[in-house]
Amino acid sequence: MTESALSIEKLKPNFSLENINPTNDIQWSSLLPIAKSSFDHFTHANNHQQVMVCQAPSFFNLHSVLADFAKDLNIEQQAYALIFNPTQPQRPYCVELSQKAQQAFEQAMLQMEDLLNKDFGSELLAKEIGEELAFMEESQSDSLSKILKRLNQAQVPEQVLNLIKQLFEYLVELPSFTSIQKFYKTWLNKPTLNYCYEFTRATIFGQYLAQPTADNTELVEVNLGAIHHSASGILVLNAEDILAEAKLWFELKASLTTSTLSWNKLQGEKLTSQPQHLPVTTKLVLIGNANAIADLYELDPSIKNLGLLETELPLEVEASSTNINLYLSHLNGELHQHGLSSLTTELYECVLNYAAKLCEHQQYLSLDVQELIALLQSLELNQFAANSQGFTQALKHLNDNVNNQQKFSDLSYRERQTNICLSGEQVGQINGLSVIDFAGLGLSFGEPIRITANVFQGDGDFNDIERKAELAGNVHAKSMMIIHGFLNQLFASEHHFPYSGNVVFEQSYHEIDGDSASLASALALLSAISKLPIQQNTAVTGALDQKGNVLAVGGINEKIEGYLRVAKLVNTNQPIQVVIPEANLNQLNLSQEVLNAVEQKQLSIFAVSTISQAVPYLFNLPAGDLLDEESVYGKINKLINLPNDEPGLIRWLLKKVSDLFKF
Repeated sequence: MTESALSIEKLKPNFSLENINPTNDIQWSSLLPIAKSSFDHFTHANNHQQVMVCQAPSFFNLHSVLADFAKDLNIEQQAYALIFNPTQPQRPYCVELSQKAQQAFEQAMLQMEDLLNKDFGSELLAKEIGEELAFMEESQSDSLSKILKRLNQAQVPEQVLNLIKQLFEYLVELPSFTSIQKFYKTWLNKPTLNYCYEFTRATIFGQYLAQPTADNTELVEVNLGAIHHSASGILVLNAEDILAEAKLWFELKASLTTSTLSWNKLQGEKLTSQPQHLPVTTKLVLIGNANAIADLYELDPSIKNLGLLETELPLEVEASSTNINLYLSHLNGELHQHGLSSLTTELYECVLNYAAKLCEHQQYLSLDVQELIALLQSLELNQFAANSQGFTQALKHLNDNVNNQQKFSDLSYRERQTNICLSGEQVGQINGLSVIDFAGLGLSFGEPIRITANVFQGDGDFNDIERKAELAGNVHAKSMMIIHGFLNQLFASEHHFPYSGNVVFEQSYHEIDGDSASLASALALLSAISKLPIQQNTAVTGALDQKGNVLAVGGINEKIEGYLRVAKLVNTNQPIQVVIPEANLNQLNLSQEVLNAVEQKQLSIFAVSTISQAVPYLFNLPAGDLLDEESVYGKINKLINLPNDEPGLIRWLLKKVSDLFKF
């Protein structure tokens, strides 16, 4: 049967590397065109949507992604000013300025300070303000009128010009004057992205540094918050941070809804003065993984009333020739940001194979580039060769740090504490394949598991010992019910099934779940019913439906690699085999060690789409049909089917009555 084993070409991805010429540029915009298009739509000047939700897997550095999206944005930078108002001391004036107007304003205020500090003599200070201005006009270009004229040319609003004039008149008469900077505050708006790394009142709305007294005529010192610096820009918040400060979120949402920011939201005690509201047209980008976004929607179902645009970042990209070039270019860009060398030509295939393995598909590449960066950083720091051998060394170096559970499992097989049979034949016993996952640190790894089945006369009920012992989840229980349905549909569609049975995962002491062992369990039951032995050098994985179709399973690469690893640990010299679902062919991305074993005929891998196709690899007999007594199905049918004049249920009842009388 080895002639139908899978060839090496089908056991790994095959990428076309012709005409590949990667650059050293970050390529998020090109790798994520749908998300980029959504971002461009959201930031368009004519789009009045206020909130964009960007959902992505946790491995994404969304700050890097959004920064690349925003690099081509052309948003005019705005400035803002807070100015003491002499006519309303308790109500400082808040105004939006252009960047040009803000620069002219700050220069004018410094020139005013020079005028105020200039010694004109006591007799001048006693004169009327009109005479004083006339004197200053004669004192060259630093006169107030010329200052106001330059501000007017810089398109400073008329209200601000009048306020500056009033402020100057006020400060001239002030008994004590130290610095004009205590009477105004200006700041620039960040026009593109303003990240808020800590969602607190001080970081969002700002913080008062000092509290004024009742007779204080100066502006209160403040640290401005993220909302001030993105009053007409884009503010990026993490959904998880919002969930931790729900009350603060609703206050921020109120500001966005009304397009105004009240200064009483700043952190600090109640003020004796209250500046005018700040007009805000902030666009908010909310980022987070699926769980955080779902919780945010549950916290505030009305969030969509703000005009919501939603986008989702994928886990992977298709491995087309264009995307391969973009992918390698992006990886080079990330490497340069980390101070690492660009990829060598010898590393292209290794990197692409590993990227495909991360997403378990031969035709896709994982966007978890940080996993690749860590691996390539290990390669360079440990001075491994920049080729496939060095790449393998770097991978092993990283894996050795977090594979203690695998080492413990391997020890149990090596010392025969875990019983596994990889040679000969056994009735009602088969080797299934499993994947061990861990919370926290620890690599997922595959290992074989011995599955046994016993049958006896009964009512057609097949018990799952794992479920009864509460060591199996609901999916596993469902798979056992499917096996029950398959066997009854195949062999007892017109009469009672005269056997019952038990299925056990031997030496399994932790909770299991999933349906990937349902094909192996069904084959073990077929063996137990027919009394036909199963080849113990063959391991099986695959899910089963009620019609006998074999369905795809997860962790196919880890399962095959784990089976070969354990076979070497128990020193078996006999060639081994693995039966897998045909639906998993696109997920195959096996290690070089497995490929070498296949090439040396030590391992054969077979793909099946039905249980009937799997039977010959385990029994050395065809599945056949019910009327073929030389086939597996025919032998079972002969055992469980009785003459038509003696229905199975009646015979079973008669036997029970007979046994009772004998007793």
